Amino acid sequence: MKKTLLVLLGTILLSSLVIAQSIDIEFPDNNNLFQPGDPITFKVTLYDNSGSPIDGQIKITITDSQNKVLAEKTISSKEITTLDVTKDASSGQGVVTAELDTIKTIAFFDIGAKEGANFELDGNLFKVTNVGNTQYKRKIEIKIGDTVSTQEPNLGIGESVSYRLIAPKGNYNIKISDGKTSLIRSGVALTGTGQAIGAIDESASGRSPLTGIASPDEKSDIALLSYIKNKTFVYVFILTIFGAMILIAIERRYRKRAGR
Repeated sequence: MKKTLLVLLGTILLSSLVIAQSIDIEFPDNNNLFQPGDPITFKVTLYDNSGSPIDGQIKITITDSQNKVLAEKTISSKEITTLDVTKDASSGQGVVTAELDTIKTIAFFDIGAKEGANFELDGNLFKVTNVGNTQYKRKIEIKIGDTVSTQEPNLGIGESVSYRLIAPKGNYNIKISDGKTSLIRSGVALTGTGQAIGAIDESASGRSPLTGIASPDEKSDIALLSYIKNKTFVYVFILTIFGAMILIAIERRYRKRAGR
């Protein structure tokens, strides 16, 4: 009798371990396109070996197009799940992964692109921050008084760049716009060098930091300093080569004298 019960319990336990044969992920109305800020809705279902839906707890992981984990959660089979995860997600193809023991399946969804920037002006420092979920490449028009210049930042998600506004000493009306986002300030005190008017890229590295400048005086101090700064590496390289050539010439001359 005991052996029969043990065999029966073992059979029940074994069948409970292998009863789940597959996992399915589906989006209501086959809608797998979501806009930034929209909740993602889907249903995960476990099936047994006869293809019938069964109950169970399933681990799900949601990642965006940059493989950033947006959510990790255990949910119930056959229940519709809604998660608010798209706000900080990158645009493009995301993945829902569902797992139970050795069973695993994935489903794809798409998050639409939303380009946007935040403008800040603190004194003479203008800051642009990418607050969208895709690369920010919009041309920005910067108007200082009556002088207009442009900038074309290339910012990844969450990245920022700062520009120092310059002009001959005085107070200026500032208008900045990329066609979608605008910033207007009156009576902004600016102090520059020479007659240059425009914006200097404060975070430039390996490229000219003086961009978007309108300068009536091309011999202005700031233009000259910028030119020298940008050519420093070239000058050092040329001087190094020139110095090496002199050393080689001296060494050859010394050898000729020593060989006499």
